[in-house]
Amino acid sequence: QTIDQAIAPVDEPYRRLPQIRVSGHWADGLLGLDYGFESEVVNFDRDVGTIGWRMNVAPSVELPIERPGWFIKPGVQLDHTRYELENRLPGQEKDPSRSLPIASVDMGLYFERLMNGSGRVQTIEPRILYVYVPFEAQDQLPVFDTIQPDLNLVQLYRGKRYLGVDRITDTDQLSIGVTSRIVETGSGRELMTATIGQALYLSDQTVELPGQSLTSGDSSDYIAELRFLIYDNLNFDIGHQWSDRGTTKSEARLQYRPASNKILNFAYRFRQGSLEQGDISWSWPIAQSWNFVGRYNFSLRDNEVLEQFYGLEYESCCWGLRLVGRRYISTRDGTQDSSIGLQLVLKGMTSVGTAADRLLERGILGYSGDLN
Repeated sequence: QTIDQAIAPVDEPYRRLPQIRVSGHWADGLLGLDYGFESEVVNFDRDVGTIGWRMNVAPSVELPIERPGWFIKPGVQLDHTRYELENRLPGQEKDPSRSLPIASVDMGLYFERLMNGSGRVQTIEPRILYVYVPFEAQDQLPVFDTIQPDLNLVQLYRGKRYLGVDRITDTDQLSIGVTSRIVETGSGRELMTATIGQALYLSDQTVELPGQSLTSGDSSDYIAELRFLIYDNLNFDIGHQWSDRGTTKSEARLQYRPASNKILNFAYRFRQGSLEQGDISWSWPIAQSWNFVGRYNFSLRDNEVLEQFYGLEYESCCWGLRLVGRRYISTRDGTQDSSIGLQLVLKGMTSVGTAADRLLERGILGYSGDLN
């Protein structure tokens, strides 16, 4: 149910009634190939606009060749999507379809060396992914749930520019990156991980989402991530995205976690022209059986508190209790709401009341809602 009155009916998300997904993966099959299969049947329903069924089938095959120090994985996928639609505008098809082959070659190297007298290993791991998708006009296809995601290292090596199957853009690109790690040989702990990457567009991409345009140019922004262990229980992470136009996105996080039930997080997030935020969150025992939790999220750009919550947890041998008070911006026009959540957990059985553990897991990095 969409409760934000500021969202127009035509922009509300669709109900999925029903949605069925079937997928499978068979490694080292006939002729040494890996076989995959993804499929979905879903009915999109809403009070306004185009509604109907979408059926998607995407079988794939891959030939993985892995040897000490290197790998190469050529593969191909056939993505077929078909619709059965209602409430279409005059001149629009009611049963459009699309079939596209997707070819890719993923390859990488792995180098390592012992760091003199330190009991540590340093690695260098370059990786290249080539993806090719031919052009097919898709203007007759509706857009039910497909979005253009933020660029990150996971998205860099996906190959597809969009999340969802309503649009598959024509692609001819190389994704290039390199990762370096420093690992303790005795414990296996990663003391430092650094990655940098970029996508190179070998031809223009023309399939776009309605009202949006793909970033022009011969390459994507640079993406870099760095994570290192400052001390035994103190980690620092930073991610940065930039181009010759300046910083596009940046985030940093410092986490202190001396025990599984002791967490303290400091975070900073920046997105060009959109947001700049500071964030503090924690989960910390204050007495035997008692735990203090909270989060304070502040917009430096708007000089306004976006969300804050504070709570107490109590745990005994066979039951637990959570009480959380929250103040947050609930709608796009800046309206704020307050709430109080109470949850009783009967260990090994069930919980009663507001699902406060979900709020804490979302707001506090590293928090586990299990009351053992």
